Amino acid sequence: MAVELPLFPLETVLFPHMPLGLHVFEDRYKQMLQDCRASGTSFGVVAIREGLEVGREAIPYGVGTLAQIRDAERLPDGRWALLVVGASRFRIQSLLRDRPYLRGRISYLEDGAASRDDAESRARSLRAAFARYAASLRGHGYEARDEGVPPEEPELLSYIVAASLRVERAERQALLEMNMTEERLRGCLSVLRREHGFLDRNLATKERAGAVSLN
Repeated sequence: MAVELPLFPLETVLFPHMPLGLHVFEDRYKQMLQDCRASGTSFGVVAIREGLEVGREAIPYGVGTLAQIRDAERLPDGRWALLVVGASRFRIQSLLRDRPYLRGRISYLEDGAASRDDAESRARSLRAAFARYAASLRGHGYEARDEGVPPEEPELLSYIVAASLRVERAERQALLEMNMTEERLRGCLSVLRREHGFLDRNLATKERAGAVSLN
């Protein structure tokens, strides 16, 4: 069933279960937030496919994530500082431009059923690959999301790993749009292996350069 939802286009992808800090300063989005608070509802975060966050209306991707507002603080200059957490994914059926901010007629999405054994097997492989990837990032001096021990639950694991990957927005969006947990686990694993290989090659290049300079 389609419902109407305010949309907040951003230059990032919000995944279910993941936190996101926001600063709301444009008048149109301050109005959106006031309308949400007055009606007791929330808004959807959609990654920008074309355009920018500020100024002219951006064109969003077709799949986004409902943002649950966990904390909202109005600052002295009129801006809002928000902490939101991703909830359900949704697909935009049509865009509505009857308010100062963008709205959409959307339908909520759920991950399709898959073999539990396949998903758990893939999740075990992903947990191991993710641990190696995070350690490699830290070894190269990059920041790595610290989520503690990766969860056992395959769907939650897929979103945590997807949110932690240092890849382009379009690739993160592709992971969000996958409708099967097992498919997303497989996609995350493929990206992890590629990125881990890139880090290893980068380190080898630095080591060779260091050896040459010493000689």
